[in-house]
Amino acid sequence: MKIKQLVTIIALIGITSNTALAGGKHDDEHKKPEAKEEGHGDHEHDGEGSPVGKPAKASHATRTIKVVTKDNMRYEFSDELNLKAGEIVKFVVTNEGKIAHEFSVGDAEEQKSHQAMMAKMPNMTHEDGNTVTVKPGQTKELTWKFTGGADVVFACNIPGHFQAGMFKKASVEGAAAEKAIKDIIAGIKYGWENGDGTPFRKNFLDFKGARYIESGGQNPGLDSLVNHHVEPEKDAFEYMNLDFSNIEIHFEGGEDSQFAWALADSRFKAKAKKSGKKYDKSGYQTFLFRKIGDEWKVVHTHSSSRDYRPAKHSH
Repeated sequence: MKIKQLVTIIALIGITSNTALAGGKHDDEHKKPEAKEEGHGDHEHDGEGSPVGKPAKASHATRTIKVVTKDNMRYEFSDELNLKAGEIVKFVVTNEGKIAHEFSVGDAEEQKSHQAMMAKMPNMTHEDGNTVTVKPGQTKELTWKFTGGADVVFACNIPGHFQAGMFKKASVEGAAAEKAIKDIIAGIKYGWENGDGTPFRKNFLDFKGARYIESGGQNPGLDSLVNHHVEPEKDAFEYMNLDFSNIEIHFEGGEDSQFAWALADSRFKAKAKKSGKKYDKSGYQTFLFRKIGDEWKVVHTHSSSRDYRPAKHSH
């Protein structure tokens, strides 16, 4: 995506309140429902997730990899993995063997835990967001959005299969950069909630012409943002809670990218000390990042919000 397209996105999305910047199926039949995305728009649902990512919709996949399971306890991948942080891959898994196999995505600890569970219940079959069990002749799909934090392990955890070599390890390019950006967003959340400008001064690039846009207004420069907005709100509110969810991080290029942007759903809840008025707003937040040396810096934010309206559920 080029900068022109990004400008269009920024014009349409972004959260703060007007007073604050914002943002398997088993043999015992306890089947988990198909992963659904929550929140606003088409963001993937963060949920608790895994250190290596989360389930995603097949329609959002940017790449498809075919996987064949064989009774020699090996996987055959149709393409080099070359996984990238933020990438959504649809795996089409076909069992060409005569016995059942699993295809599971996780980190080493998750697979170890899965193996221990399977050892106690060897006839268990999975239909979870991160695992499919494929019987002989069957083809199933698993779509996964990769993040960072740990190396990925693809594994079959049917007793004896992993031990016989039915697994594949892979690293995720850009995982460290994605983690660094998520850490910055977490620091921004802390700063707003505690009226502490330190995370902003540390992680924002202070330059002439910087603007931080919020619902109905803007802060022209880092000093304006911190001195007139972030720090005074500690005394203005009895409490403040700011949540960023469904965070999507995109990089302009590959591992050596110098530009990135993050989109998030946000929820802002607070109570004013003087009036006792309560705020509950939701909306969108956009962060633009540029890599300066070895560090990522926020160069622009854009947010919008409206009164929170719970989603209606039909029964």
